[in-house]
Amino acid sequence: QIQSSAVQIGATGDAGNAYTAGTVIGTYLSEIGFNVNFAPVADLLTNADNSAMEKRVFGSDIALVGTMASGMLDGLTENNIIGVVKYFPGYGSTNGDGTTGAVSLEQNLEELKAGAFIPFQQLIDAGAGFIMAGHVSVPNVTGSMMPSSLSEYMITQILRTEMGFSGIVVTDAMNKKAITESYKSAEAAVMAITAGADIILMPENFKEAYTGVLEAVRNGEITEERINSSLVRIVKAKLGMY
Repeated sequence: QIQSSAVQIGATGDAGNAYTAGTVIGTYLSEIGFNVNFAPVADLLTNADNSAMEKRVFGSDIALVGTMASGMLDGLTENNIIGVVKYFPGYGSTNGDGTTGAVSLEQNLEELKAGAFIPFQQLIDAGAGFIMAGHVSVPNVTGSMMPSSLSEYMITQILRTEMGFSGIVVTDAMNKKAITESYKSAEAAVMAITAGADIILMPENFKEAYTGVLEAVRNGEITEERINSSLVRIVKAKLGMY
């Protein structure tokens, strides 16, 4: 029997159940023509009051979450579905998910490396090729309330350089209030690409975001080489499915 939520799967302590869930979901998605699924969640649920994440997270134990997320990712991958590990650097110790407003983590870099980063690192080391950057702010790491999805330090310096991730980075949905309350669609899209993201997900105003990125390339704020680096990652992922 397949449990209905990640927390129920995690409660079994059996990574085989996560693998089975990934296999079943992957089979369904493949049959109807999809090749990507925005799962698994690799966040640690360290705040029991986080109702936004409580059912989507495998648990609070670092080893358990890493093992479960790996199992689900394997099940998806074996059925030709690219799993997207989310939400880097993690929402688990917060009270929200960015839908209703700004969300922040209070941990410093050392604390994140000793906790929230570990499942993501495990999945990167195992070959995960797609990660979603969350809108959570980490002021004790970056020195500002800028969401991680827009932060060059978090995406390029930490995720890519220090953690060794060379795959695709997609932002969390850019129509969430954590973004829209402080940034225009064009501004946020340009910031995300400058930060190192490859795909801008669901901007509040698609046309403004598209036009903003195009203008940023035309005026040299974003180089064509930077755009091409994302294009190469995306094309490689597509070709790897066949």
